[in-house]
Amino acid sequence: MQRKVKAIFFDIGGTLRVTHPEEGRDMSKIQALMSLIGEKSDPLDFVARVHKGEKAYRRWCKPNYIELSEAELWTRFLLPEYPAPFIRENAITINQFWRESKPKYVLPDMVETMRELSKRGYRLGLISNTTSSVEGYQLLEETGLTRLFSSVILSAEFGRRKPHPSLFIEAARRAGVRADECAYVGDRPSRDLIGARQSAYAEVVIINSAGYSPDEYDPDDYDPEKDTHLTLRPDHWIKRLSELLEIYKPIKTAAQENPQKESEYKLFDVALSTMWHVGQAASFNETFELVRTIGISRFEFNHQVTPQLLATFDCNRNYISTVHDPCPAPRDLRALKNDDILISSLNEARRGQAVDLVKRTLDLAVSLGSRSMVLHTGSLQCDRARDRRLRQMYEEGQRGSEEFCQLREEMIAHRAQYAPAHLDAVKRSIAEIITFAKGSGVNIGIENRYRYYDLPLPSEMQEILDLCHESWFGFQLDTGHAHALETLGLCEKGVWLQRFHNRIIGVHLHDVAGITDHQVPGRGDVDFTAVGRFIPPNCQRSLEISASATVQEISACLEYLEKCSCITSF
Repeated sequence: MQRKVKAIFFDIGGTLRVTHPEEGRDMSKIQALMSLIGEKSDPLDFVARVHKGEKAYRRWCKPNYIELSEAELWTRFLLPEYPAPFIRENAITINQFWRESKPKYVLPDMVETMRELSKRGYRLGLISNTTSSVEGYQLLEETGLTRLFSSVILSAEFGRRKPHPSLFIEAARRAGVRADECAYVGDRPSRDLIGARQSAYAEVVIINSAGYSPDEYDPDDYDPEKDTHLTLRPDHWIKRLSELLEIYKPIKTAAQENPQKESEYKLFDVALSTMWHVGQAASFNETFELVRTIGISRFEFNHQVTPQLLATFDCNRNYISTVHDPCPAPRDLRALKNDDILISSLNEARRGQAVDLVKRTLDLAVSLGSRSMVLHTGSLQCDRARDRRLRQMYEEGQRGSEEFCQLREEMIAHRAQYAPAHLDAVKRSIAEIITFAKGSGVNIGIENRYRYYDLPLPSEMQEILDLCHESWFGFQLDTGHAHALETLGLCEKGVWLQRFHNRIIGVHLHDVAGITDHQVPGRGDVDFTAVGRFIPPNCQRSLEISASATVQEISACLEYLEKCSCITSF
């Protein structure tokens, strides 16, 4: 059940304060900056040089959700040719000269609206992506609103950028409320709506102030296409801040409310795959609400999501951070595999059909504002009876027997005969997919597989990853698959981590009992502490566990995975 809103947090640029798009820079501020650092070049050339560095910084920081301090920003990206100690010492002043060269205007109804919302009992706060650690406080001081704002999260201070959920959770914590008691008001769905949704905020309001532009960066940084492609919708659209007064009626004053303890709400930085949701007794949408109670508020669509199931999904309430190809699945994955509708197919028509399914999956990921897509690279079309027999022998306790070892060696040799041609087909397919995916903003992770006759093995993975060295193309580590193949003696799991840890896009976390995967982490044989040492901080983590797990078991495994350094919490 959705809680009532007790706190309202605001973006700054484009929400509380704007610029006029036709206005140029105040060159007196630029000249003051140049005088401070001893720069003698033409002011317009200097502006162009700094702006180029700013663009490079944006390309670096946005995919990683990282914001640097003023000192790091100017020494590393904007004025790297200047003596670092001097720039660090004067970075805040330099940054303010630069930012103030673009005139900014507080929206005319901002002050009155904030005062009235506070009077009505709402706690107020700021959550803003900004390269300034001081402007947010200055804005409140200049407008006389400082005492009304109990929480100020500025990315330059905090070190993270929206839509990373940590900013939203910390803002709620500082205001003494739960995340699901908060509303967020911003202007950019791709960061404001998505950030609030995956942080379990109760409501999101998007403002469109006609005739203005956000004040954070120059106009060429504003990419409305990333917002128009989204199918997610906020709870409210407004054109003026004062319209909030029609939405948020008076409540009890903050003094009458009992502040929540920090320990009462914890959000885990991990998605839950719909592998768990499909097949539950509750309806598809109801299952998402079940796990929100244990601190999961983002999810991964897997290939069990059919077009019919997708049509019932409430994308405005639930954020899908990762989409697993093929999705939506027109047919059962096993049927597609049996019919060789795979990007590894040697039949060009079937391979083309599979590539089209990948493209459709990527389109879905873009429309949902997802960060990544998981991609299977297919399998070999040959007799797989050896694989089935080897697994049967393992279950019968014959691992290590002479017959088991002989069958395994036959299987390895048999696979080697068929792999090269199928790998070539995969590489042709991946080349098409890479071209299609460029500029989409979605990371693509190639997954290691559970079955030995599936592609890729480590050497094949290397050839695939060599097709593209962009940061958005890499490896999707599946902990259960890697462990199962090692248990059968077919591929050491450590090879995946040692060779490809620096290319990890995402991680599927699940345990293995014997060779049965998709178990609740902590209840099987996988050493998650060893895995945790290799997981990079900004990759997408997903729990990929079967529907048999209870909500209580999932909750316990979240705490376990955090202790193993596989996930973090806010």
